[in-house]
Amino acid sequence: MIPLALLCIEGAHKTMTATTFKEIFLPKSGQMYRTAYAILGNAQDAEDAVQEAFIRLWQTRDKIVTDERLEAYCTMLTRHLCIDNLRRKRVPTTDRQAEELSLDADYDASNAVERNETIAAVEEAIGSLPEHQQRVARMSIIDDRSPQEIEQETGFSAVNVRVLLSRAKSKLKTLLRP
Repeated sequence: MIPLALLCIEGAHKTMTATTFKEIFLPKSGQMYRTAYAILGNAQDAEDAVQEAFIRLWQTRDKIVTDERLEAYCTMLTRHLCIDNLRRKRVPTTDRQAEELSLDADYDASNAVERNETIAAVEEAIGSLPEHQQRVARMSIIDDRSPQEIEQETGFSAVNVRVLLSRAKSKLKTLLRP
């Protein structure tokens, strides 16, 4: 979903050429890859996520306004695709599906299991917070939204967002301490 701030006024957009697309978006690929790798921890998955992000960008190229927030938008899109990727991987598979899956030689199952357990623990801890803290924490931690985006979407004041985030993070530190 493209934020409203990045959408052109209906009918006011021009068709973006492949050359223009490459000039605008390819320089963002390094940051997008680093973001994907940090989340997924696997080079192949990170490359796939960046490729998927470029496909999405290409499909919506005529709706995107090229401005100073474009790098943040590309990074956010990549993060969301990576989170979706992690969620899909947590879907239980049947025994037959599990047999059909082949693992890369460099795949480290223990790290993947640990990462998934950590994600599950964080999601469970967030679920135990009061409603407003829970909402703000999910938006900040899981969806990686800025305080300004949270403020706009929730209607909370900037001060209220900061207070809710501070309280939520403090409680999460307590809940997630070993």
